[in-house]
Amino acid sequence: GAEAAQAAPLANGGGSAREEDVRQRDGEVGDGCSTCSSVSSYDSRGEKNIGAIGMDGWSWREFSKFVGPAWLVSIAYLDPGNLETDLQSGAQYGYTLGWVLLWSSILGILVQILSLRLGIVSRRNLAEMCRDEYPPRLSLLLWIFSELMIVASDVPEVIGTAFALQILSNGAISLVQGVLIASCSTMLFLVLSYWGKSPLELFVGFLVAVISLCFVLECIASRPDLGLSVGGMLELHVPEGSEGIAMGLLGAVVMPHNLFLQSALVQARPVRRARQSIEYACYYTSVETCVALITSFLVNLSVMLVASASFNPHWCEKKEMVCHGGTDSCDGDSPGAQCMEVGLQTASALLQSILGSRASVLWGIALLASGQSSTITGTYAGQFIMEGFVRLSCPLWARNLLSRSLAVLPSLAVVLIAGPQGANDLIVFSSVVLAVHLPFALIPLLKFTDSAKKMGKLRNSKPFSLFSWGLAGAVAFADGALVYTTVVLPLLGDENNAAKIPQLIVVFLCSVGYASLALYLIRLPVRVHAELPDDIRECCDEDAEAMDAPFLA
Repeated sequence: GAEAAQAAPLANGGGSAREEDVRQRDGEVGDGCSTCSSVSSYDSRGEKNIGAIGMDGWSWREFSKFVGPAWLVSIAYLDPGNLETDLQSGAQYGYTLGWVLLWSSILGILVQILSLRLGIVSRRNLAEMCRDEYPPRLSLLLWIFSELMIVASDVPEVIGTAFALQILSNGAISLVQGVLIASCSTMLFLVLSYWGKSPLELFVGFLVAVISLCFVLECIASRPDLGLSVGGMLELHVPEGSEGIAMGLLGAVVMPHNLFLQSALVQARPVRRARQSIEYACYYTSVETCVALITSFLVNLSVMLVASASFNPHWCEKKEMVCHGGTDSCDGDSPGAQCMEVGLQTASALLQSILGSRASVLWGIALLASGQSSTITGTYAGQFIMEGFVRLSCPLWARNLLSRSLAVLPSLAVVLIAGPQGANDLIVFSSVVLAVHLPFALIPLLKFTDSAKKMGKLRNSKPFSLFSWGLAGAVAFADGALVYTTVVLPLLGDENNAAKIPQLIVVFLCSVGYASLALYLIRLPVRVHAELPDDIRECCDEDAEAMDAPFLA
């Protein structure tokens, strides 16, 4: 009541004496403008919030206060696992899968906007919502899944960093040494977190700029065909045999830990608990998210175009390798021929042989920046997940040491046993683990943002809700197909199928349990009310107005 009484005259633009008292109390006396965003208030929790925003429409000054979190989130779209998928799609199928990358990015933007809206409106992140809403055993199970997901997301970053160090040292640092260095290198960057999130956000933004610049220069040097590039994004065509790569592109975009991460990061920007301010906070943060993820899309597109222009003309379908030089593109024994498999490590050598030594250096720098920056965001996501689900907190360095140790052990074992190709295969397997976990983050997010109990009048409207669930169905189908092609089909493809019956039974039982849990989450009603301002809360009418779009109604 006191908060509403204080906010009312401010929202109406009057009560200058009242405004002056409030501003003097908060020590933030401004230039005398009655609608300045510097006016502060305290909410029911005693937390100090910035003043009312959006009173004069769009403001670049207000927008600048919300810049930062989306760039931390965007790094996950540029991790080594994504780069691996971009390389494979461009090398094998050229420009034809550009439309899959485009629409995957659009879907990813919409899901991230749902996540940020949940955090801003309810002031609870997704992990906290799950703990509040679900029974303790179910919440514990989801936490275990989420921790496995964090480890799975860390594996490509460890291997990508190791490949980058090997490339930049010209082989002086072995892959095993690179994995060991990667296990502790990120600790240096986490020192920035003790100076606050702003320096860390600036540093991550710098790494995004480095990655973007390197890949744009690579793209210019490779001279992709502009007409084919645009046609690939407009023509909905799936070449024969490309289904697995296409599903991998779609399934890799919506990263599960990003949904937890952004719903927590947006709360670092305090917002007055009034509808207009909350709506504009959603607006500003959504715009920033669009800019950041469009940048990530352009970087991923650049990698795909580099592979399409440089590798695809030399792709040998018979060997499933890139064969450059020689008289026969598929004859690795002809004079001057060089055949290599496409991967994060071999891409450097292939680019050097086709585009020159500078291309190899740029690839190594970008890959190093990608691996290091992605690890920082993964550490933050793991911290929010642990605190949200089980209310456990530990220093960031300890959190990083835990998740990185669990990621380094399988990475080091695979590198020692199977070498670089085994490391590339491990990246693919980690993508499958992330795909399996995705519905257990996406379903709660959609349930909560659809609910008037969690979002009040700012919940998803029915048309937007249907669209979002259709999006979730498409992503779940893509992830299911990815798991099927990488796990089930290899078992069925063996000649001795009878010996595989026990394994197939295990896969079947796991699939039934997986589907049952997903359906249970869908059917489970939302029961707990979030703490919402009076002008947003709905007490009776579930069919009242709702937010129609990711931005403003």
